[in-house]
Amino acid sequence: MSGNSEMPRTPEELAAFMDELSFEPTATPQEEAALLDSLPPAGSAVMVVRSLRLPLELDQAVATAARSAEVPKTTWIRQAIEMALAVQAEDDQPISRAEALRALTLLRPARHVA
Repeated sequence: MSGNSEMPRTPEELAAFMDELSFEPTATPQEEAALLDSLPPAGSAVMVVRSLRLPLELDQAVATAARSAEVPKTTWIRQAIEMALAVQAEDDQPISRAEALRALTLLRPARHVA
């Protein structure tokens, strides 16, 4: 039923609709046990599926980083989010651009040995 015109409007149409319904047979005890066994253990973490849009270049960079880390892209993205949240949660205080530049000028350049 995709439109309102197909919805039953009278008791007779409703009765005809109900008569045409079919139901799947009830699961056997073995099927029910197999279904319950396929569920995650009680108390395990609940995973939520999110959809996000990434620019092509960013998605390719994520794919490259995930391959080099030998993990799936979803794992790499989840770990990146976890790291970002951990950094944010460590009472990180924002500093001004001037303070950041001042701190950077005090750093010594790295010496690369060829």
